[in-house]
Amino acid sequence: MKRITVFSLAGLAALAALAATLDVPRLPAPSFADREVSGDAALPGVWTNGGFRVFRLEMTFTATPSNNVQAAFGRDDSPADGALAAEETDLIIGWDCGEWFLRPRGLAERYAFPASVSNGTRTLSASVRVNASGAPQSAEFRDGGAAFAFPGLTLSPVPDWLTPGAWTRLRVTVRGAGIPEENVRAVFAPDGARIIIR
Repeated sequence: MKRITVFSLAGLAALAALAATLDVPRLPAPSFADREVSGDAALPGVWTNGGFRVFRLEMTFTATPSNNVQAAFGRDDSPADGALAAEETDLIIGWDCGEWFLRPRGLAERYAFPASVSNGTRTLSASVRVNASGAPQSAEFRDGGAAFAFPGLTLSPVPDWLTPGAWTRLRVTVRGAGIPEENVRAVFAPDGARIIIR
């Protein structure tokens, strides 16, 4: 029995080791009156090897009823200047004045989910699972540990602007009063099975 447990745990550790993680550096203190600060980061080019099936975004920060913390995803290619412009953006997701929000490509639509508490440390998790060809199959959003749905957003089928393999850049932006102390992480992982040993 012990030998099976060791091999199972070793298999799970191997799956975890195959994940690619980007921890975005915390943004500097704002230097302008509007208190807006942004920073761009290159996403790992891992989807081409065919082994990754899950993209996960984790954002933890100090929320207030008046601040904004968001992450934008897209492709920096017109021109490739190291910054993600509005016209290159496929998705913006985050916190704005007491609610979670999502804005898809084109930025004309906005979906919002009001949070039950608008002060203190908050964590948003978003995950997208893709098939072998990279097409999105499912998406899930969590406020802390609780799953939630954006009213009006249809995820069956999953829209094409939720295709992680098309993204090359991540842009984090914070605005508003207070220090958000944001921690943003993007994880690209293989589609592993969960094993529970009793």
